[in-house]
Amino acid sequence: MMPYTALNFQEDSKASKLNKSLSHYAKELTGTLGLTHIMSLSQNQSRLSMRLARTPSGPTLTFKIQQFSLSKNVRKVQRRPFDVNSTNITSNPPIVVTNNFGDVTASPHVKLMRITFQNMFPALNVATVKLSDCKRVVLFNFLRREDDEEGVNTNGQAEEDEEVEVRHYAIRATPVGVNKKVRRIIQAKIPNLSKLEDISDYITGM
Repeated sequence: MMPYTALNFQEDSKASKLNKSLSHYAKELTGTLGLTHIMSLSQNQSRLSMRLARTPSGPTLTFKIQQFSLSKNVRKVQRRPFDVNSTNITSNPPIVVTNNFGDVTASPHVKLMRITFQNMFPALNVATVKLSDCKRVVLFNFLRREDDEEGVNTNGQAEEDEEVEVRHYAIRATPVGVNKKVRRIIQAKIPNLSKLEDISDYITGM
């Protein structure tokens, strides 16, 4: 959700004892903070849930979280781990991709999910956006299973008839159609040329 996120917002300890609902925060607090959406995570003994609320008067989408991965777990399996904290990757909003949500003939609840996911992030102007600002992609992938495709996931839970996969990618622009040495120079990874008379010697491998 970065960079347009109330990252330092904290619930008042006194107010928390009053069991304020999500609708209370959507109506009373978002006007002063300028928030358009609220994401709430809650857990009990049977399930982990996520709610997305459009302020100030809804709608609110409720999801049961089947499984998730932490960023530290993702980095462990990466060949070249990407540290999001070492770059300004969150200085610009991500590109939002919604997949398999259908067209105008889709069910009303599917349309509502697609519109909500898209409106959670600012729209990008293709004509003016800079390629250097495109550093992340958020993918919402809608899965619909037939009645005869029942099964269990990796956590041993029964799979739902409809699910939404959410994936967050870090991307970088790299030149294509050029050899490795030219690509390094374009990406400002200047090699040691002290023993060469001309840069062409580096390109041709002489």
